[in-house]
Amino acid sequence: MATVNDLIEMQQCNLWCLPENYQMKYYFYHILSWPQLLWVAEDFDGRIVGYVLAKMEEDETKPPHGKDAVDVCGW
Repeated sequence: MATVNDLIEMQQCNLWCLPENYQMKYYFYHILSWPQLLWVAEDFDGRIVGYVLAKMEEDETKPPHGKDAVDVCGW
């Protein structure tokens, strides 16, 4: 699972690899709301090379379901 200490590297991975970028508050919102749904992939040196950022929909009129975003960096 990801920790708060991983958020900066997760954001760097996003900025480096994807055209759609997020502000740090987006990552804080996710880790505070659904900490069990954030995962990181690390290389042998402990550098984050990818992550899974997921959330649960909060619409009580619909059955519970989630959404996810996966980013893999090609450092």
